[in-house]
Amino acid sequence: MNNRLRKGLLTAVLCCAAALALSGCGGNNNANKNNTGTNNGNTGTNNSANTGASSGGEQTITVKASNFKFDQPEIHVKQGDKVTIKLQNDQGMHGFAIDDYNVDIKESGGTASFTADKAGEHPFHCSIVCGAGHANMVGKLIVD
Repeated sequence: MNNRLRKGLLTAVLCCAAALALSGCGGNNNANKNNTGTNNGNTGTNNSANTGASSGGEQTITVKASNFKFDQPEIHVKQGDKVTIKLQNDQGMHGFAIDDYNVDIKESGGTASFTADKAGEHPFHCSIVCGAGHANMVGKLIVD
């Protein structure tokens, strides 16, 4: 392979790597602020903050994500409550997923609703590969 072709190939690979890196945590998330995520077709639009334990059977919880952490490493809800999660990206582009409830919010401002019908601890994580600290973006939903 001649040097010219090798340089061109190296440049193309570096450009692709840079584009992938910028599409993660350090990317600009302003374009997605008004989009809504879904959970099996259910959407929520309540903008209330986390109110803690609910006696009315419904909770809306806003989870704020910044580079490599969620503001709430543990979220407590009561079994049987209807829970709406809203994702707010304060820094970078992140997702929010609770696999046990088929929740996967892919954009800031997105919401998902589900009934917390499974007691116990349910891990959640960032569902968009967002950079070097991506693996640290975890927490747990605790259904009491």
